[in-house]
Amino acid sequence: MQQNNPNDGAVTPTHPASGPASSPKKRSVDDLSGDSPGKKVKMDRGDSSPPRSSPPSVPAIDQLKADWQGYCEIESDPAYFSVILREIGIQGVNVQELAFLDPSNLITLPAIHGLVLLYRHREFDQDKQEITCPNHVWFANQMPGQNSCATLAMIHTLLNVQDPDIDIGEHMREFKKFTQDMKPSQRGHTFASWNYVKKIHNSFAKKMDMLENDKYIANKSAQAEKRNAADAKKAAPPKTTSKTRSRTARRNSEDSTDSNASVEEFEANAHHYIAFVPINGQVWKLDGMDKQPTLMGEYDEGKGEMWFDAVSDRINSLIATGDNDYGIYAITQSPLVPIRNQIIEADNTVHYVDARLTAINVDWKGFLDEDDVEPPSPSFMGSFSETYRATNPVPNSIKAAIDKEDLDALLDRHRALVARMRNHVMVYMEREQEVEDQDQRAADRRWDYGPAIQKWMSMLAENGYLEENLKKFYPS
Repeated sequence: MQQNNPNDGAVTPTHPASGPASSPKKRSVDDLSGDSPGKKVKMDRGDSSPPRSSPPSVPAIDQLKADWQGYCEIESDPAYFSVILREIGIQGVNVQELAFLDPSNLITLPAIHGLVLLYRHREFDQDKQEITCPNHVWFANQMPGQNSCATLAMIHTLLNVQDPDIDIGEHMREFKKFTQDMKPSQRGHTFASWNYVKKIHNSFAKKMDMLENDKYIANKSAQAEKRNAADAKKAAPPKTTSKTRSRTARRNSEDSTDSNASVEEFEANAHHYIAFVPINGQVWKLDGMDKQPTLMGEYDEGKGEMWFDAVSDRINSLIATGDNDYGIYAITQSPLVPIRNQIIEADNTVHYVDARLTAINVDWKGFLDEDDVEPPSPSFMGSFSETYRATNPVPNSIKAAIDKEDLDALLDRHRALVARMRNHVMVYMEREQEVEDQDQRAADRRWDYGPAIQKWMSMLAENGYLEENLKKFYPS
């Protein structure tokens, strides 16, 4: 499979696997090559190990993360998810965590484009999967060797959104266009080979994350080899063997026990992200571990129905039958979007009022206090293009009212608009600060303290401090 340069955002053509039509069941590793279903994959891990270019005590450098073929696990923090989307190039969205799923509370949030559920993995509604993926639904399989379910769930949402206030960015537009006619497995292969997104995702990886990932893969591979060897042994003709087990055999058996325990413990605690997305009056479950998407319900916007009403009961029942170890995240409209639109409309209206005032009296500014003459003009307004300004024109009804007003009424309107813009700008700057705080949290998370702590503990051990104070930490 050909891969693009990690610094290149272009979508790289791949050679997707093709196979027979899939039944609506859980995917397996064998499905990806078109063979009959085999062992099911619960959580995917890297199909190749990161290069052993540095010891565990050295942090993973950016190039090491970029070369790594797996996907690291990311804490379920909405700030990290929001940063990933922005760095991919998607604008106009925000990720918000929900304490619980209550439709009466959801209507108070900005426009919700999708819900992402994090839960302890278990299968549900497998028999309801589509036979084939509908043309109007963009859906990709999560490839073995890719722990990408969080990022894939968000991309599943945003590649199915049609909203003028959301810009998915040039990279995602080209990716969607390139994969539009592919099958879900082919899209999954293409996504897995796309280093542009993988590099952003793995920027959160720590050295220990990568090592743990490698350990899991090694144990999983060892188990597969032992199963293959056992199957081959059963098929071979019997032969006389010694009753005495060799040291190597005993050692392999002991290693196998440890490996099996490690893998089983990991898989028993495996968590998974899936998306619930509204598309053309229907709500779809988009789970990369499934072969095909699942239609969960329908809604009618014309009747005032909210799309999440069609799926909230099913999600809540799923949570109720599991445990308290779950998370719900709403992919919403960025709070900056409506405020920015309000600022632009108010600014356009001020200019329209000013033109009317000038037509009536060129010296109209002399009737206003100095603070009320000019509307606020923060630096961020300079980035608003004329095309973008045109998307929020002065409503015709407001224009008609302005055209009928006299000088005094226009001056009052001007004062009110300037005051309104000041308030909008203040709120906008507060929301911008929240975005900066998210960026800072992400930067802090990307800093790997593990090697420094390991080095510090090694030095304490070398100078005898740990041995001298062991009883303080482990009292008898």
